[in-house]
Amino acid sequence: MKYKVIEYNSDVRKERTGTCDLCFDTALVENGSITVEDENGKTTNIELTWWSWGDYFTIYIDNVVDFSAWLQERDVKPIDEVNDWSWLDRLVTEYDEEQEDE
Repeated sequence: MKYKVIEYNSDVRKERTGTCDLCFDTALVENGSITVEDENGKTTNIELTWWSWGDYFTIYIDNVVDFSAWLQERDVKPIDEVNDWSWLDRLVTEYDEEQEDE
């Protein structure tokens, strides 16, 4: 399946992290999203940060335009509607590794 990025929203905010008095902190967190469209015209909006028990995991894309061009050339597995964050995280990791090799 081919995909392309059709929208990117950045929303960096100061967030409270941690779950207890000893580990509470604040951090700047990217709460934005990215919207991808498949070759059939179906769009999927994916949040860039996944929260779990006060901890966060963020997908950072240094150059969204280059990533979109790279993604459009790939034939990738369809987005699993239950796990779209992991789908994007895996692709961005693959993209980053290829950029390091160049």
